[in-house]
Amino acid sequence: MKWKIVIGLFCFILLISLIGTGIYQFTVAEAKEREQQVVRQAEDRLKKELAPEQIQFDHVFSGKTQYSVFTMQQNGEKMRAFVPKKGKIETRRVADGMKIADVIRQAGNPNNIISAKYGFEKRALIEIVTKTASGYDYSYYTYQEGSFIKRLRIN
Repeated sequence: MKWKIVIGLFCFILLISLIGTGIYQFTVAEAKEREQQVVRQAEDRLKKELAPEQIQFDHVFSGKTQYSVFTMQQNGEKMRAFVPKKGKIETRRVADGMKIADVIRQAGNPNNIISAKYGFEKRALIEIVTKTASGYDYSYYTYQEGSFIKRLRIN
């Protein structure tokens, strides 16, 4: 009788594991594969149109238009390339931009930071959400120029 309970529990745990693996494959793994496909297409387009000496993938920005961001070296100068699926490829010198870690450090107490996201709405943005005494503080910075854009407070 006890061995039937043990086998039943073992089968139940195995079934739950298989269902969890299947759900992961159809959700998270599928999304990661689509993102990797977008990155490969963007890298091929970047190599074809600008022919840089070196390329390093940084991020994928998702907004109204999805951009893949690469750090590249062209004519001995480090550049950051913003590659959309369609449209013009934007480039900026890396020296003109800012490091995302610096933006997060400037946002204040790291214990109050809830999230730091990257996005693209007409230009690459960094959104930092911090907890304040009365609500939340949303700060937006441009990724290309490294300048502060706006702050929104929600109480």
